[in-house]
Amino acid sequence: MARRLVVKNKTLMVEGEPNHSLYVIVDGSFRLSKVLEDGRRQVTGFLFRGDFVGVRSTDASAYTAEALEDSSVCFFPHRYLDEIAIDAPGVKDRLIARGQTEYHKAQDHIVLLGKKTAEERVISFIELIGKTIGVDDDGRRTVPLPMPRQDIADYLGLRLETLSRTLAALKQDGRILELARHHVVIEI
Repeated sequence: MARRLVVKNKTLMVEGEPNHSLYVIVDGSFRLSKVLEDGRRQVTGFLFRGDFVGVRSTDASAYTAEALEDSSVCFFPHRYLDEIAIDAPGVKDRLIARGQTEYHKAQDHIVLLGKKTAEERVISFIELIGKTIGVDDDGRRTVPLPMPRQDIADYLGLRLETLSRTLAALKQDGRILELARHHVVIEI
């Protein structure tokens, strides 16, 4: 195991390039994205403390992982994990289980994009991030939003203007108690 600092806006993995390590996010956050055929970028997810990325060794990574803030990761070369798995087969089982968790996140994202209104998408996103990295205090949850609003809009399949209007409406009707650039506060 080794640690690595990834400075804001720098990549941990690049779409199409080989990846031969498993990374565990220790601190900070990352944006996962793909480049579409027409050159546009699609945000496919976000990673936070405790998340895994690069679960399988690949000759061509399926996405780019870019730091949203100065972040740190631990990483394990897959060849090292393969050696450990000989003596401790449970290690591979845990990694496979973690990969299944990522699969379920992808399934949830598909439902989010396909079956929910803009308001439902935004609320689901805030709840997801709140459960993952939110901080509870006195019946309120502060939900950090380290990603730019455009990333949130891309992830939710919304235009930036729609996201902004939806956030303002949620603030207006009291479902968001505080709306700031890098966080929201909701009641729990």
